[in-house]
Parts: sequence; C-alpha cells; structure tokens
Amino acid sequence: MDIYVIDIETTGLDGWQKDHIVEISIMKANLTKQKIDQVYHSLVHYDTTKWDEKTKNAWIFEKGIIKLDEIQSAKKDILEVSNEVRKILTGKFISAYNNGFDFTKFLLHEPWNINPETCKIRIAPCIMLATTDYIKIPTKYKKRKLVNLSEARKHLLNENTTSIINNKEIEKIVREYGVHRANCDAFYSACVLLELYKRKKYRVYPKIYYAHSMQIYKSKQERKEIKIIKKIFPKAEIVNPAKYEKKWKNLSGKEVMTKCLNLISNSDMVIFSAIKQDNRDFVGRGVYVEVKFAEEIEKDTYFLHETLESDFSLEIYNDDDWNIRFSIVKIKER
Repeated sequence: MDIYVIDIETTGLDGWQKDHIVEISIMKANLTKQKIDQVYHSLVHYDTTKWDEKTKNAWIFEKGIIKLDEIQSAKKDILEVSNEVRKILTGKFISAYNNGFDFTKFLLHEPWNINPETCKIRIAPCIMLATTDYIKIPTKYKKRKLVNLSEARKHLLNENTTSIINNKEIEKIVREYGVHRANCDAFYSACVLLELYKRKKYRVYPKIYYAHSMQIYKSKQERKEIKIIKKIFPKAEIVNPAKYEKKWKNLSGKEVMTKCLNLISNSDMVIFSAIKQDNRDFVGRGVYVEVKFAEEIEKDTYFLHETLESDFSLEIYNDDDWNIRFSIVKIKER
C-alpha cells in the first residue's frame, strides 16, 4: 500500500489567504516494501516584484533556503502546479509531517483544492501527531510537546533504519537541496512514516472521535453524519460516544465527560456536528468541552457542515443552556 507524503515551503505561517506556497514535493511511500519514490517536485512562479516587503523578506528567503530570484524565474505558476498536483493525488492516501499546516492552512483551499470533495483524496493520520504520541517527549506543561521533524529523525532514523537503507539513492539526491527544502523534508517525513508503520505505531486508517449532541443519538441525523464521515474516510474507525450510553448510565456527568476526553486522547482526529436552529449552528456544553479539549491537545479537529470545515470558532451563546444552545459555531470567512 502507498501513502503519498507531501511537504510544502511557504512565505509564512498564517495560511493561504496571506501566504504563498513557493515549493512542493511529493514522495510515494510503500508501506510493505519500505520504498520511497519521488513523484513530484516544483518551485512555484510568482511575480515577486508585486509582493510587499514583508513577503519578500520572509524567513525562507532571509535564511537563503530558497532565493527570491528562483521564485521569480520558476517555470510553472500556481495554477499549473496545483493542477498537476491534484491529478497526481486524486484518489490517493495522503499525509504530511504536519497535516494541520500543509492541508488545513493551504492545500485544502483554492486553487489547490486538495480535499476529499474535489479530488477524492483520503487523508491518512498526521505523521507528526503519530510521532508525538509514540515518542512522548517529557514536558512540564499540560500540553504534550509536538515532535518536530528534526527530533523525529534523531529518535527514529539512523543508518541502519530500513527506510534509510532501502532508499540511499534518493536520499543522496534530496540532501543536495539541503534541510528545510520540500524535497528533503518530504523524504525524511516519508522515512519517519515507514519506521512508525514498521513498529506498528502508525494507523493508516484514522481513528475518529465523532462528537455530537445527545439530542441526536441514534437519530436520522446521526446516521446521515456517520455516512458522510465514512465517505470521506473509508475504513476509518469511528468512535461514537452514543454506543457507551447504556454502559455509562450510572456515572455522573463529570465521569462521563472524563471518559469521553480519554477517547479523544486515543483518537487521531475529532469531527463534530451541530444542531441547526434559526439558521445558526449550536452545540451543547458537552460538545463544546470536547472540541476545546481536542484543540488544546492539538488533535486535527473538523466541523461537519456541508463539508468538513477546519476554520471555525466556538463562541459562548447561552451558558445557562447546556443541552443545545450553549455555544454557537461560526465558520471563518474565506
């Protein structure tokens, strides 16, 4: 089985409306053979003379990782590159070292449109989060410490690692680009993924916690929403708290919530839904706490609307109504 591992280099960290993808690389990682093939690499042309000074002095240019002249003289513009990338990835399993950055902030959006609706891609679990769950670097803070790619390489890869041994030729090629280039980072991200898989620490099919109101447990809406999730994430394991309702019936509300948060901790992502009233989307206190907890421990979190929305906010609406209208969901404007 193959997973296509993507890495992008950008002009900043804010996302697609403010920043630009300037380089992209795609590696195909075969899980059983522990082999990696490069399937795509390109710089992206922009007319940099029209950029403001902040963009021209972005970290990636300031550090000399990519030169501004290289972007100005690149042969393919963003439409050409995005079309080529979309054709390659259509119908494929894809992942990145940081799904939340590469996909949520950039590739899910126009003109890339690398998402389940437009090109039927299937998003495999984030390599960084899988690494973080496995390595568990100690921290004095409540949040777990996210393991960056350099740390992942240090802990998981060496000259005797199968994914390194099997891919010496491509490693030699990508190292010529240097660290922080898309080619190099995509390759080592793929190596980390293969090593995690070899150690049985990477789930190809994600475990998804489905957060939703008790008001729609075992209802037509619940069945419809589960069907949508399964369509986007085939073969995913869906953790539905409704299935524990009888088992937990004698527990206090606080105890039930603790159980739910433990389920979230052991899942790869959270997808939550709302109840629509007066053309607005509401969630009760339980779902609100679940989503906030998922964000706090940096799980990939999506709002199940007409599509999966990653850019949303939760605002307290009525803190006396714990069942339905405790919080309102707002999708951020694009």
